[in-house]
Amino acid sequence: MVSFVCNICGAHNNVEQFASEPASCACGSNVRLRALMHLLSMELFGQSLIVKDFPTLRAIRGIGMSDKECYPEILAEKFDYANTYYDREPRLDFMEVHPQLHGQYDFILCADVLEHIASPVQRAVEEACRLLKPTGFLGVTVYCNPGDQLHEHFPELHDYRIVHLGETSVLVNRRSDGSMEIREDLIFHGDLAGATLEMREFGVTALKSMLLAAGFREVNFLRADLPEIGILFDHDVSQPLIARKDRFAIDTAVWTQMVEQWRAAQNQARKESARGNLVSEQMRLASGSRWLRLGRVLGVGPRFS
Repeated sequence: MVSFVCNICGAHNNVEQFASEPASCACGSNVRLRALMHLLSMELFGQSLIVKDFPTLRAIRGIGMSDKECYPEILAEKFDYANTYYDREPRLDFMEVHPQLHGQYDFILCADVLEHIASPVQRAVEEACRLLKPTGFLGVTVYCNPGDQLHEHFPELHDYRIVHLGETSVLVNRRSDGSMEIREDLIFHGDLAGATLEMREFGVTALKSMLLAAGFREVNFLRADLPEIGILFDHDVSQPLIARKDRFAIDTAVWTQMVEQWRAAQNQARKESARGNLVSEQMRLASGSRWLRLGRVLGVGPRFS
């Protein structure tokens, strides 16, 4: 039996047989998503908080790449955050260049997406780096094979289509030299086959090298188990990591929002204290009433401690 508190929704869970990739909380979170949110919290706040308990700081700006459903709505309530897709609205294709957005984001989240991007995936990672502020970071989960080898399944992919033939699917590719290629050894993730074709399998070394070559200065992998929040790694867990352009720093706008929230909390605390003092005084005066004294003699009426 594994007991943990989900660090996304805050629910307490008791799982008899813990599985890493299937959802192990009613909110839909699994190990890799909880690990990604743990890394996000550590980068932003220096401690591992439950996502629903994050402070509301709209000056922090982030985007997601085809997020899973359990966390983007919460992040959108806390930050200036939007989940994006490459094939539907809100659309943001990282294989394209978006100069008007360069340097605009504090963080980008990419959960199990890099293995599905058509070659060259380096282009998407470079664009993600350009979209980030100088102190921004990229949060990633991606499966890395234990042999630490990069396997490009379709190294000559150029102009391709996935064709469904009965209960199977094949990939038809016209290489850059004009020759044709037909592949049947396809691996799909999830339910939407055409959108989740596995293009490659990473190794940790190649993944780190790719991120550093794209312009990130640091790449830190999370490998330690955190059972109290439902993070237990096994051979099937996607590798969570943070790639930094530089150490995240809170800018003036965020500090202003934090101070405003602190002042509002202080004012609310003072109001609650004043209200409590007023009630205490009313109870003290009421407890001295001759009618209440008479009621106590007769065994009726309220009693005040």
